[in-house]
Amino acid sequence: MADFNFNGLGEGLRTIFLAGVGAVATSAEKSQQIIDELVKKGELTVDQGKVLNSELTRKAQGAAKGAFAGATDAAAKARDAVDDVKDAALKARLSVMSDEERAEYVARVAKIAETVNAEKAAAAEAEAKEAETDAPDTADAADVPAAAQSPADQPAADSAADPKAE
Repeated sequence: MADFNFNGLGEGLRTIFLAGVGAVATSAEKSQQIIDELVKKGELTVDQGKVLNSELTRKAQGAAKGAFAGATDAAAKARDAVDDVKDAALKARLSVMSDEERAEYVARVAKIAETVNAEKAAAAEAEAKEAETDAPDTADAADVPAAAQSPADQPAADSAADPKAE
């Protein structure tokens, strides 16, 4: 059975989205140039140019948001389609197996799942240890010798022991 790599599918959708954003940005820049030229020629006042530019910018942002939403939706649909294809392929594979072969396959998949879970747990533990060693040491004032403590951190002297305090 052929193995398909659908990892590049999301990258293609991302590229399409970025191309759309680039087109919107280029359109906004070009519209600003046209407005500036009209202002220079006196066919448009500066205030009218600002209003027109802000309106075009707002529309461009709306179009970019719409493009992003469309790309996100398309990516979700593509993931769903890929999942459906994977499920259909697995079902077809399982349907031609005998009961014994299916049981062996399930056991093999369970073993792989255990291995993956163990690897993830080990990676998380290593990451936690690394974060622990990278964390700055914070010592309590009680752990610091009195000579190294600031006067505000040192315990208050008992007034009965100090005759000058009275």
